[in-house]
Amino acid sequence: MKRSLKVFWLGMFIYGISFCLVALGETKLSPGNDPLFGFACAFMAFILPFMHAQDALSHNVPLALPAWVYIYILICGWINPIFIVSAVLYLIGRYSRAVAILRTILLSMIPFTCIFAFYYLRTYPREGYFLWIIGMLLVLFSEQIATSFDSQGHSVSVA
Repeated sequence: MKRSLKVFWLGMFIYGISFCLVALGETKLSPGNDPLFGFACAFMAFILPFMHAQDALSHNVPLALPAWVYIYILICGWINPIFIVSAVLYLIGRYSRAVAILRTILLSMIPFTCIFAFYYLRTYPREGYFLWIIGMLLVLFSEQIATSFDSQGHSVSVA
């Protein structure tokens, strides 16, 4: 198996594990906010804007949060679907330009998670959050990481 595919699958494994770990912890300023697992963060970020929009449209109820918060949540919620699409396109191997564009989009979306979760929710990152980012970066840059590793002459030799 090519080294870039090994890096890719290692990244996917780390990415998958991150959903089973605590991603956000509570602070003294956010009492009542229990630590959130990665899968809960992903689900809530993806679903919450649609639920509030549906309530606002069907019951003519004003939005409960400022509009910018919904935009941040919406952006955070679309990181995982865009990541999965880019990972599949990378595996197919024919859409390198699309993968490069999606990689740039994903990298620009990550700061929104920090601003929303750490500033607005007043939480702090935990192990799941860091592994989520590391897993995505390993997948998105698996080719470059493998090339860099190979060019530095890291080969395994048996003495």
